[in-house]
Amino acid sequence: MTLGELLAGVKLRQELTPELAAVSVAGLEYDSRRVENGFVFFAFVGARVDGRRFAQEALERGAAAAVSELPRPQDFDGAWIQVEHGRRALASAARTFYRRPDERVHFTGITGTNGKTTTAFLTEAILRTSGSITGMLGTIEYRLAGETRPAPNTTPESLDVMRFAAELEHCGGTHLISEVSSHALALGRVYGFYFHTAVFTNLTRDHLDFHGTMDDYAAAKRMLFAPEDVPAPEWAVLNADDPACATMTSASTNVIRYGLSPDASLRAENIRSTFEGLRFDLVFEG
Repeated sequence: MTLGELLAGVKLRQELTPELAAVSVAGLEYDSRRVENGFVFFAFVGARVDGRRFAQEALERGAAAAVSELPRPQDFDGAWIQVEHGRRALASAARTFYRRPDERVHFTGITGTNGKTTTAFLTEAILRTSGSITGMLGTIEYRLAGETRPAPNTTPESLDVMRFAAELEHCGGTHLISEVSSHALALGRVYGFYFHTAVFTNLTRDHLDFHGTMDDYAAAKRMLFAPEDVPAPEWAVLNADDPACATMTSASTNVIRYGLSPDASLRAENIRSTFEGLRFDLVFEG
């Protein structure tokens, strides 16, 4: 794949020269320590560290070019590509490099303040028990085709998600279940990804140090159901008992509202909670 093909659709500050567009790309990285010959290095603006500090190291390791939303550092003498949004650029490039696995593997994204992890584990267990080969990305651990891996982030960087999805597809996997944090949505870690199913659990007061207001927090969650530059999820699954449910507008073909209220199409009735477990009748459209 050439650099021109990789960055097709990415919003660039200036067009690539024909020579640069023709450069062959061997891989992508945002960590300079993992860069190999022919890789494209993405330098992010961090809360504590400016990724441009590591661009020269990436170049010395064989990087073909560096991509950033910030201007070229004075001490960098390689190919520098400035884009409108660094993390969105990486998300788009990763999806292109790994040949859009989200078009073949069913992505289920779960967002909400509470309940994401439980919902992810239950969904993955149901699909796996039904015979599907599954992957899961979450707070506690990652799972890929029965293998358990450590989880450094609730929602990893876009490159890691696409790399994981491509590996799952190679193993014959059909379903990827992922917790999708509001931080990941706001920062662009899943920008342009196609989610087959999007799930909303609830919205309570949290993460205001990052989002500032509850309205901005809700808006970040809403991005999973009304994404930019990609079709809306085929299925939207919404908690009818949460007041924020009404704000999670979706253009999805199919919408299921679940909960205890009469408005829920998928409802739990006759709930019995004991030390031995939880039992209830599950009622769907009568």
